[in-house]
Amino acid sequence: MNGFHKRREQKKQQILRSLQDLIMNRSFKEIGVREIAEKAGVSPASIYNFFGSKEELAKQVFYHYMEEEGKAFQAMMESELSFEEKLERMYELSITKQETVKQDGLKNFMFEDSAFNAYIEQYSKVTIIPAMMKLVEQGKAEHKITKSVSSEAIMFFVHAIMLMVSDPKVKESLNTELRKEIGHLFLYGVFGQREGGEQRPPQDEKSR
Repeated sequence: MNGFHKRREQKKQQILRSLQDLIMNRSFKEIGVREIAEKAGVSPASIYNFFGSKEELAKQVFYHYMEEEGKAFQAMMESELSFEEKLERMYELSITKQETVKQDGLKNFMFEDSAFNAYIEQYSKVTIIPAMMKLVEQGKAEHKITKSVSSEAIMFFVHAIMLMVSDPKVKESLNTELRKEIGHLFLYGVFGQREGGEQRPPQDEKSR
């Protein structure tokens, strides 16, 4: 990468970081291009040259954020931590994220166009689902998840949760506390155990 392209990429990253700092806690409608430019130390014209519009910049901020989070998530999944340690780390990170991203900030990432939805679907298939499948298998190997519930059933549950929270009406009601509670149910409702033994699914009357 020559000097020109290096400086161009650095400027682009400055813009992305600047909007990311602003967008987590404030309504996107309140944030103007001039404010973003001033925080990044660039001209407003540079933002349009790089991204075309403020809306496209917001999407790129989200993509960049998800890529960084995905790398950290995969690194944790590949680490030598035990299943329970990974689960606890996931829960702690979830709480931190819910407290960092306020409801106005969360709404900034609710895009309805097909390209954004395709990105989310691909991200889930390539990054989240494979890592979660490994975690499930590790939990079973360490006897922390009952083997009587298949990995496919757990991933079906995960997918159902993702579909539910993607509904615009549901998104409107996702305040910080509710997101924390859903995170707890998602992790411990699937992976938890009853006291005194392994959690088993209810049996059909015919199978008894």
